[in-house]
Amino acid sequence: MADTASFIDDLTTVHAGHRLEAWSGGALQHFGVVEEKLPELGVLWIRETGTGQRKMLDLLGYDLRLR
Repeated sequence: MADTASFIDDLTTVHAGHRLEAWSGGALQHFGVVEEKLPELGVLWIRETGTGQRKMLDLLGYDLRLR
C-alpha cells in the first residue's frame, strides 16, 4: 500500500510532465504522465503508462501521489 503521507491534496503542486499514481482502496489503479489539470475543479488528466489511454482523475475519487 502507498504511504498516505505522500498523497496530494492540492493540484497546484502538480504540473504537466509529472509522473503520477492514482490509488483507490489501497490499490494502485492508474499510473501515467500528467497532461493537463484544472486545480479549481480538483481534476487532472494523465496519459496512462502501458495503454496510452487518456484518463481523467479527481481528488475525491482517488488518492493521488507523485512518483
